Amino acid sequence: MINEQVARGEEQLDISALIGVLRRQYRVIAMAVASILVLAVIYLFAVTPKYTATALVSIEPNRGVLSEDVAMGNNSAAISAQVEGEVAILKSSDVLLSLIAEAGLVNDPEFGVSLSRADRILGWLGIERDAGLEASAAVTAILEGVGNAVQVRRRGLTYLVEVSVTSEDPDKASELANLLVSIYTARQVEGKVRQILASRDILAPRIDNAQDELERLQYEADRFLESVVDDFVESSDREDLISVRDRFSLAQRQLDDLRQQSNALRAIADGRSIASSQAALLSDALRALAEERAELQRRLADDDAEGIDADALRAELLDVDRRLQEAAAREREAALSGISDLTQVADRARAELRDAALASDLPSSDLSTFYRLQQETATARLEYESLLRRLRQLETLADVQISDAVMASSAVTPSAASFPNSRLILALALVAALGLGVGLSFINEYLIGGVTSEDQLRDILHAPVALPVPAIASADEQDASAQIYLAPLSGFSESFRQVRRQAARLARPGDGGRVYLVTSSVPEEGKTTAALSMARTLAMAGTKTLLIDFDLRKPSIGARMGAPASSKLLMMLSGSAGPEHLTSGHFHEEATGLSVLVGSGRSDLPTDTLASSPRVARLMELMRAEYEAIVLDTAPVLPVVDTLYLTPHADVVLMMARYAATNQRDIRRAADRIRAETAQGTQILPVLSMERRARRAYYYGGYYSGRGYNS
Repeated sequence: MINEQVARGEEQLDISALIGVLRRQYRVIAMAVASILVLAVIYLFAVTPKYTATALVSIEPNRGVLSEDVAMGNNSAAISAQVEGEVAILKSSDVLLSLIAEAGLVNDPEFGVSLSRADRILGWLGIERDAGLEASAAVTAILEGVGNAVQVRRRGLTYLVEVSVTSEDPDKASELANLLVSIYTARQVEGKVRQILASRDILAPRIDNAQDELERLQYEADRFLESVVDDFVESSDREDLISVRDRFSLAQRQLDDLRQQSNALRAIADGRSIASSQAALLSDALRALAEERAELQRRLADDDAEGIDADALRAELLDVDRRLQEAAAREREAALSGISDLTQVADRARAELRDAALASDLPSSDLSTFYRLQQETATARLEYESLLRRLRQLETLADVQISDAVMASSAVTPSAASFPNSRLILALALVAALGLGVGLSFINEYLIGGVTSEDQLRDILHAPVALPVPAIASADEQDASAQIYLAPLSGFSESFRQVRRQAARLARPGDGGRVYLVTSSVPEEGKTTAALSMARTLAMAGTKTLLIDFDLRKPSIGARMGAPASSKLLMMLSGSAGPEHLTSGHFHEEATGLSVLVGSGRSDLPTDTLASSPRVARLMELMRAEYEAIVLDTAPVLPVVDTLYLTPHADVVLMMARYAATNQRDIRRAADRIRAETAQGTQILPVLSMERRARRAYYYGGYYSGRGYNS
């Protein structure tokens, strides 16, 4: 019934037991909390504070000036995707590398490269490392450090982006944040300009082709018209038309010369060379400058010449090039103006001739050919003008582009450190310390620590009850059990009366006297004191009691009570004497009426052989018939095996544990061994001795390591 109650209790969560564990282990929890908090405070004082400066960037898509691109309108998904893309660009390695270069972070003490301990050791040893690998590793390290210091995030679903930089210097943090935004916006403008210029470069060849096509069609139309008009003028014999034709032919020849001159002047203005045939089209001044430039280039190319000041020649050549290009540009402007005037003259003459020719009766084939050429020329002119207008627009756009991102709010120097967050760190440290303390308290409670309460001892052994025995104010531990009859109303005496009651309640039923076996897991647990105190308590209660010193390897009850030593028990167990000889080995205590079978002497046989002898069962049978209670003081369970041979004869086992000293694993192991050997129905009554152990450590191998038994 008791075992069933214990099992049911184990299946339930006992809040009071948990609280009891925390109460018993409050010192462990307090030490853990204090240690963690002290470490947290030391960390807060030791760590270098860092400051975070934040700049606010507003993303405004499609802010292009004079752009004919189709805007996204109200497509919020597309705009949101563009904003997310800009966030990724802001944190890209390319932008960060530009920040590192412009801010000079390579040599910065915070973000720059410093020699590691391994590098310093290798340098001290004279071992050289690959410079290429070191440079690559240095760039990677700086980029990683700057990347960790930069945080870019979108503010909610708005078009605002926060650019934050964290640094040990607050001024540096704000400067880097603003510089990063400036680099990003400048690169965005550069990207737009590159796209526009790329479009211009693609468009330029098409314009040249359109111009060539227009000139070809214009030339064919002019040639066809000239042939038709020439035939018409010759056949008409009209003086006015002949004069217009001559004026038109002169204008055409002059236009050809001016165009060739313009092309030559353009080549000179662009720094390109011209053919010798084109040199005749130039003015005397330009030819002189061109010859001077050629002579200077020849002199610079002559490396073997002596007495040449190359730097002076280069400076003079640059000056000649400058003057030549300026003169070529002026003359080209004049040539272009002449081309424009002559074109108007030729166009008027052509129009007069065309109108006169078309007004006459021309063949239908000539008219259809002329109209076809005229239509193709008009179409080519429209295409050329459209492409030329688009080219001019692209060149204008390249000069007036602005960024899609603007600085909504520049970063200011932070006044307070963003790291460490003292309150957060202390709060987390407190939570971690409490968790660690609670964890350590349970580990100490159930695994490694000593037992500090009867509830803990009961839970460890899964016993129905555990009882404490208080410490007494006595320097002599051997006199503690005398309190039973010297101070019967003391707390110590009362505690053993409680032990007697619980032991009687837990003892398995049977005929004859009850056998109370007193043991412990390891030495120095107070089992002999408890056995003597238990026996005296039973005797003073009127129970006919016998105390047997069954610690065959180290008997001590006789010395405790001042009784003469006797080897009768060893003789009986070894078979050299019969049970009837035990009577002479009894000691009777007058103060309590207790009978004691003391032990002493040394046997030639191993004590486990004596404890496992069938004579022990015969002895227990005789003592049960003669006494109402038999108390057995036995050896500790873990160091020696003797007690395990005696536990089958016990009706209840009193297992002693020293307060805050006995390892819980030892207690569990000893209890498991006892339960494996006890008879069915035999209970373990844990008893916690509050007396502190004089020796903090114990060693199994050292127990009973003396030369022999006490005499």
